[in-house]
Amino acid sequence: MKANLSAALLARSGSAIAIAAAMLAASSPALAQAVTPAPVQDEDVEDAIIVTGSRVSQGEAPVGATAVILGQEEIAASGNVTIDRVIKELPQVFDLGVSENSRGQAGGSGNITYGNSVNLRGIGPYATLVLIDGHRVVNNSRSTDPSVLPTLGVERVEVVANGASAIYGSDAVAGVVNIIPRRSLDGFEAFGRYGFSDDHAFDEWSVGAAGGIRFDRGQLMVAYEHVERSNLNGDDRDFFTSDQTPFGGNDYRVTRCSPGTLVANGATFALPVNFTAGTALQAGTANRCDALAGQDLIPEQRYDSVNSTGTFELTDWLEVFYDGFYSKRNFRRLNANPSARLTVPQTNPYFVRPAGFTGTSYQVDYAFVGPQIPTQESFGSAESWQISPGVRVQLPFDWELEGLVAYGETHDFSGSYTGINNAALNAALTSTNPATAFDPFGGQTSQSVIDGIFNQIFLAPTDGQLTFYEVGASGPLFQLPGGEVRAAFGYERQDFTVDLGVARGAPTNPITFRTFDRTVDSVYGELLVPIFGPENAMPGFQSLEVVAAIRYDSYSDAGDTTNPQFGINWEPIDRLTLRGSYGTSFRAPTIPEIYGNSNNLFVQNYQNPAGGAPLVGVALSGPNLDLGPETAETWSVGFDYEPIDDLNLSLTYFDVSYDNQVSANLSNLTILGQESQFAGTGVILRGAAARAEIQRQIDAGVGVLGAFPGGSLANIDVFVDGRSRNLGKSITRGFDALINYRMDLGANDVVRLSASGTYLTDYQVAVAPQADLLDQLNIIFQPLKFKARFAVNWDHGPFTSRLSATHVGGYTNTLVTPNQEVDSYTPVDFSITYRIGEAFGFDRLSGLELTGEVRNMFDEDPPYVNLAPSGNGSGGYDATAANPVGRFFAVGARVRF
Repeated sequence: MKANLSAALLARSGSAIAIAAAMLAASSPALAQAVTPAPVQDEDVEDAIIVTGSRVSQGEAPVGATAVILGQEEIAASGNVTIDRVIKELPQVFDLGVSENSRGQAGGSGNITYGNSVNLRGIGPYATLVLIDGHRVVNNSRSTDPSVLPTLGVERVEVVANGASAIYGSDAVAGVVNIIPRRSLDGFEAFGRYGFSDDHAFDEWSVGAAGGIRFDRGQLMVAYEHVERSNLNGDDRDFFTSDQTPFGGNDYRVTRCSPGTLVANGATFALPVNFTAGTALQAGTANRCDALAGQDLIPEQRYDSVNSTGTFELTDWLEVFYDGFYSKRNFRRLNANPSARLTVPQTNPYFVRPAGFTGTSYQVDYAFVGPQIPTQESFGSAESWQISPGVRVQLPFDWELEGLVAYGETHDFSGSYTGINNAALNAALTSTNPATAFDPFGGQTSQSVIDGIFNQIFLAPTDGQLTFYEVGASGPLFQLPGGEVRAAFGYERQDFTVDLGVARGAPTNPITFRTFDRTVDSVYGELLVPIFGPENAMPGFQSLEVVAAIRYDSYSDAGDTTNPQFGINWEPIDRLTLRGSYGTSFRAPTIPEIYGNSNNLFVQNYQNPAGGAPLVGVALSGPNLDLGPETAETWSVGFDYEPIDDLNLSLTYFDVSYDNQVSANLSNLTILGQESQFAGTGVILRGAAARAEIQRQIDAGVGVLGAFPGGSLANIDVFVDGRSRNLGKSITRGFDALINYRMDLGANDVVRLSASGTYLTDYQVAVAPQADLLDQLNIIFQPLKFKARFAVNWDHGPFTSRLSATHVGGYTNTLVTPNQEVDSYTPVDFSITYRIGEAFGFDRLSGLELTGEVRNMFDEDPPYVNLAPSGNGSGGYDATAANPVGRFFAVGARVRF
């Protein structure tokens, strides 16, 4: 399959507050440390201090907030092959929208290359800003996939689940993920890893190497990784099935099968394998089958990524630096074979007249399967690169000036080449010549006719270019009794161009591009005021510091915005810090959200809330030039407490009020379960109103992708406006908590216990500006009430063993009647690492270690969810809340010197 992917691509495609800062356990990335120890081969050096979420804070986290910090050791110990999967294990991250295995939620329709993004709190896939080394990174104009950097090339990942638009501008509504590239490596590191599922239906392997050098005036580092992950097909998982009656659910099978089901005089007749004249048919019977047999649950992916950093002190006061990366990810996804309701006239040479039928035509529910039918697949790539050189100048009075210019490009491509040509299919059905007619009964259709029917292309390239400029200064203003008052201010500019391409229809149709530009000019300022500190501490005020920030952004196409932010840290007694923050945030809609990835009518299958086979409907994609920006108001309070040595407790309460949130329903194939919420909005239309709107769009020149049942719009009863639109409001409230404890059992014998979790108390949504807020918490495809991760890490001499469990609480499936209560899901993982050099005292093997791992060691299946299989993920299980792979084994080796 990997060879097929390579050949196909060469031939066709071308080129908040998060968990508390005191997290210690290296057992899993969800339980990471606030201060990450350097790997053994990295030198302790004085590098530029980076505090994500602030330009003046001096600790590990911005004043008023905490940060989850995933260091290089945590990344390596996680066993995840890409950075996005490391981040996804955090309890605050929800797999909703932009995900390789689930595209049914907001943002999913734009995820045409099956990438991953970060969705903090479940607020939205575009509401979390992903940075590299504190600056913006080029993306496909939709979202940034953290996998663009190799794991070996990352020093650490900092996650601040707190609004930060006053610091970074647009997109930082739910929080910020800052990927810090590696600068401390002084030596060489390499690894290899292979893993496979218990049934060998899925596997992955990765190799990588990194080399770095430190010298008196600087450093240089280069890292490269190659990752391959196979597909996981739905046919290999018994829960991904249409007939769910053995699980206590509905029968979602369809009658569009092979052999098919004849529909005549209002009755259905199950067809035999070869339907010929004289074959007796029984009225009221039907062939039933899975609508999505052969569809992948996880697409095949291949990654190649390289990054580099460099720093050089030209003088004692002047330093130059850079970071850069190149990444290409290829994907291939197998889709289900198409099916349709065909109208077969009596002039068709393969027409067979059933006994007693006197009409001139009938219909056949039919699935296109068999050796003549081409494989239905989509494939493509996501390619990006960026170089970010900068200069750092030490000014008088301990001030520092930093300037940076970054340029990057991205090239995404998604294509399919075997779509149904409706005109050719209808011509073949009405043809009177056996050589050019389509046979829906016995497989006598010529290959040339098949090739003419399955020749439609749908190509969607996206090219983006980003030029980013920043100049800023920071330093002390004056001394107070509580400490040094510090300030930062600066200017940023973004020049972004995106080319949205599309080609559809005949294979000779060219790709046409629409080009859009956006510029953003920004100025910002931040002030840190320490009121109490070591020099003037008093009972009740061991320390007290306040930070205030403000930012002004001017968009060429989305107006102007000013956003303030305030934070406070108060230490009333030793070991207890109380903190709070408040700010406003802003997100400009993406260019594809405004102008649409394409302008089409898609014939799709929708989950039927009443049960039974899915309903065929039509969804509209296209522009919404009235789309407005999103705004948000966020605040949080919390504490960090160390009651005794090595015991850390943390609790944060957060509140995010999000106005005018942009959402789209093009890929939401379960939207009919929410139909009452959209009453009066025009998003969902039924019956005659649906057909009238579809016809209006066709008359306006909007093309139809897919076939109407029976070839007629009269057989459609559902219309969904899938274009982006502004919601009224969403409100998200909840708690983040952490408990962790370290026990020293003796020399080289340490146990770390950790538990972290996110508990939402409120999630309310109004789907339109005039609509009422409705409770959407803990229901399917929405943010869930409780997620947690538990871990035990034991370092015993040359061995390190890790036992961890990820818990997703139960929730309600509201897409069926009566509603279903879905069980919780708690897979358990175990790994052990053996350091050979440490065990045997061999200096030459001092950096060699071997690792064995088993994930989901008890082979826990995803909880059953009464849901029809969907082309965008899920079906018999919930792809946003559970992993379909099952038990997974992995072995690996790593060497450092």
